[in-house]
Amino acid sequence: MRVAVLYIGNVKKIIYPLVFLLGLCACASDNSRPATDTPSATATPAALPQSTPSTLFETKLSGADKQVRTVAKPTLAALDFAAYSANPIRLAGKDEKPENYTGKNASAKLADYPFPMLESLTDNEPAAVAGRPPLAWEPFTKILYTQTGNDSLATLLNAVEAVKWDEPEVFRAFQTVSKLWGVPLADGSVEWWVEVTPATWTARKPFYGKLKLVSAGETAEVLNYYLTAEMGAEDAMNWARTLSSYWYPTLNTDLEPHTPGAPWEGGRPFAVMRGNPMGTPMWVAFDVPDFRLTDEALRAKRVADSLAEAGEVVPVDRALDTSSAFRLETLASLEGSCPADAETAKFRDALSAQLKKLPKEQNAWESGGMLWFKRNANYLLADKITSQDSLHNPLPRLLELKKYLDSENIQLLIVPIPVKEEIYADKLVPGTPADRCVNANGREFVREMLAAGLDVLDLYPALMAARAGDEPPHYSYQRYDTHWALPGMLAALEQLASRVTQYSWYASSGAQPGSLQMQETTTLREGDLVAHLPDADKPKFPADTLAAMKVFKGSEPYKGGKNAPILLMGDSFTGVFESVDQKSGGPGSLLAYATGLDVQVVTSWGGGPGVYHRMMKMKKDMQSKRLVIYMMTARDFWQSPMEWDAL
Repeated sequence: MRVAVLYIGNVKKIIYPLVFLLGLCACASDNSRPATDTPSATATPAALPQSTPSTLFETKLSGADKQVRTVAKPTLAALDFAAYSANPIRLAGKDEKPENYTGKNASAKLADYPFPMLESLTDNEPAAVAGRPPLAWEPFTKILYTQTGNDSLATLLNAVEAVKWDEPEVFRAFQTVSKLWGVPLADGSVEWWVEVTPATWTARKPFYGKLKLVSAGETAEVLNYYLTAEMGAEDAMNWARTLSSYWYPTLNTDLEPHTPGAPWEGGRPFAVMRGNPMGTPMWVAFDVPDFRLTDEALRAKRVADSLAEAGEVVPVDRALDTSSAFRLETLASLEGSCPADAETAKFRDALSAQLKKLPKEQNAWESGGMLWFKRNANYLLADKITSQDSLHNPLPRLLELKKYLDSENIQLLIVPIPVKEEIYADKLVPGTPADRCVNANGREFVREMLAAGLDVLDLYPALMAARAGDEPPHYSYQRYDTHWALPGMLAALEQLASRVTQYSWYASSGAQPGSLQMQETTTLREGDLVAHLPDADKPKFPADTLAAMKVFKGSEPYKGGKNAPILLMGDSFTGVFESVDQKSGGPGSLLAYATGLDVQVVTSWGGGPGVYHRMMKMKKDMQSKRLVIYMMTARDFWQSPMEWDAL
């Protein structure tokens, strides 16, 4: 079996089972073969380990909005299935009949309808899969593609879900592949069976089928490892963080603050995911018996954490830099820089027309070789941002936060991240000049924050300059994702590091530039927008191999501690490349490398507006802080699904 090996210092770590989720790529050749090479139906399936159960998790309900899903053995297959199978966060709103659904083929017989990718159709679970563990197909096929370089299985499964029963104008899937089974054959290849669950509004029953595909080569090894290799508690938490980050853009997912293994709603989960896709929060927790803490162990941990917290953080004497020079200089640079003129109106009209053509439920689309996010586009069409109601207007909350931090002699720096759609407006709306500023109201809000006395780092000029140096197919933002790529992140961090070193207290902060090391690497990331395309289009946008950096302290990947003088808090822009993907290469690590100051990172995957409440609970940690950097996507300044609550 081919494995991916990462050397860190003198330690060799085999990272094969989490190769996709942790962003490390080991790609092989295409070893699948078409169904014409299928062995005879009488071939004897190879037996999977008998210890692998066919039921991979149990669910305990705590009210209508909370679930604890218990997984007996923490294999990646079991955890993925527990996350994807009938998850209420993923299913929210999907039981409602689409407005444009006519049901004109509702009475059509299943056997007469074209599912050409299925060799057989049956109403009953086939004997071939009896006792075998089902898989969640989306995460498994990503790993299979990463390991073998072949996406034949994913293409066929997407095709099953893309069948529209002669109603192509209905965006929502008429059916989903709810279970996938891989059945090893005697010659070492694997055949595939599926359970297909129609949407409730179709009034059809689940059915089963065998795919017209048999996979050879390494596929059986990948499948066996996926089903049997167990994860430790740390890897399981990495799994949960990554899952939350990928689901965040449209499901508004985040991990709740929770002590892994501690009691929660009748269970002792290692992770609690919160989702809010439709305006009503709900929670799904993941519990593994081996990761639970007994009451005695929990008491011991709390005592140990209390002692560590009391003794670890070293308070520092702080003095604010009260100079307004940087703020006023930035404020002056914004005057007249993005006028709301006839050209801006032309862009807004064209973008609005694009959005009106999209199905109501479609949240991403392709144009100019990139994928775009509807919420980002809506931000470009925003009215005056400070005209929003008190729960959505960010300015009062940011001023409230500044007042609190000022009282503690802690500097506050606001770092809004421009959305990809305003940096690449020419690709979003053909005919737009590449250097055209199209977001007058967004730029005006930056000016208003500065005028109100907030210290704001304006990244727009740096990111526009970075995109001018793009080398396609590599860009400053990821093509199929909402987040920046390495060139954009480096341009932003150069500006940020320069700003940090300009504070009057930096010289006496004990900074040690050159104390960390940085290495070039790559990471494989599937764009977070792909999942929100029409099913038939998803296979067109494979995972991207991205350039990345990784920061080390000695031989270990860098991670800031509680005594860090800088707290970097915010949304997924602080976590991408930092706590998911290749890790230790995001804004926190890069800032620490550039400034020589330790940086503690707090990420809210559910959106930037909620993270400052976490900061308020970090009373001990805040005694060491000189600077709080609030970094988040600018789209949450307009109609954020996470409201801007008062401190």
